[in-house]
Amino acid sequence: MIERKSKICFIGSAEVGKTSLVSLLQGKQLEGLTPTVGLEIEDSILDGKKCAIWDLGGQKRFQFLWKDFLRSSGLTVLVCDSTEENIVETKEILERFSTHLGSKVIAIANKQDLESSLNPQTIEKKLGIKTYGMSALRTELREKLRNILEHEFSTE
Repeated sequence: MIERKSKICFIGSAEVGKTSLVSLLQGKQLEGLTPTVGLEIEDSILDGKKCAIWDLGGQKRFQFLWKDFLRSSGLTVLVCDSTEENIVETKEILERFSTHLGSKVIAIANKQDLESSLNPQTIEKKLGIKTYGMSALRTELREKLRNILEHEFSTE
């Protein structure tokens, strides 16, 4: 029996809400968050099993590190901010790193609470991967995020 990888990587452009989503999952305060410099790792329990959540800094100057950080990931979560402009950039990230993604890949369309956001179905069509809508600022969505990650991580 092959043991499931216990690493989930959150990737995406700067300021799309990767750190906010990880903080939501962990039940941490969202106020005063600063941009991730390089990498932050949080331990979490999903589906009764311990896993590491890797939050990769989205600034262009850190993206060269991603190919190494993505190695041995069990699930890659591509986060976008649900705007047309960011979807184009997110698609480019997906294409650029697709050869380094040895895991299942899903998208989280964050910032769904904003008026200008595209719906998750439209984003899924544009990206070509399973996409879930989310708003990291809405604490009542914590269980929804946990359920998404548990479901996708268990069906890799």
